[in-house]
Amino acid sequence: MKLKELESHLSNVENFSNAKEYLEQYMTTPHLAARMIYTAQTQYDDIESRSLIDLGIGTGMLSIASCLLNADHVFGFDCDLDALGLCQLNIKEFELESSIDLIQADLRRMSLPIDLNRIKADTVIMNPPFGTKPFSTSTENQDELCLSGIDMHFLNYARQLAQHSIYSLHKTSTRDHIYKKAKDWNMKIDVLAVLQFDIPKLEKKRPNRKISTASNAPLKSIEVDFIRFEIKDNADD
Repeated sequence: MKLKELESHLSNVENFSNAKEYLEQYMTTPHLAARMIYTAQTQYDDIESRSLIDLGIGTGMLSIASCLLNADHVFGFDCDLDALGLCQLNIKEFELESSIDLIQADLRRMSLPIDLNRIKADTVIMNPPFGTKPFSTSTENQDELCLSGIDMHFLNYARQLAQHSIYSLHKTSTRDHIYKKAKDWNMKIDVLAVLQFDIPKLEKKRPNRKISTASNAPLKSIEVDFIRFEIKDNADD
């Protein structure tokens, strides 16, 4: 499948209608998702016939792109039942029910249930929360806690679940920190591209009104690194 054809198919993935700001539910655009997964396959052969894990699957954009490029199977993790419901609808629309399994797991917590630690994959794909929201203990709803540095929390899980490689997006401004963590965790790191990521400026909650991420919501753009990590035990020295 050609890159433009892949992006065209992904334009049919349904976006969040009522995103949760504390979860940083910003959908990876078809443009970015197509380039991420196409690069992973055509340059590194990390998608076709591979088992994958998608951490923070959200709408299912990256998983669907991977299946369109003939991934063997994908396990998609997300903490939010509403997101998993939307993802399931998108999976059904693309007739990929047999190719993607969904698992509810909260990666903001400090440990995974032990049974999930048995799940391994060749490749991990993810667009984690950027981790810019501070940890809060004042909220009445403990489900709305968001950890500062959650992107590194995701990456730590990814390195434990990936047999070979990880593809992820991270704010360019955090690159030095990510290089240090990759070295500490014995992973090879390659910044494949610097991309523009458009984030909807979500309206603040008002009484009896949900946050909206409609297609006409105003956007702000940030620079993100598209990074490939390789588990060094399997990397060429």
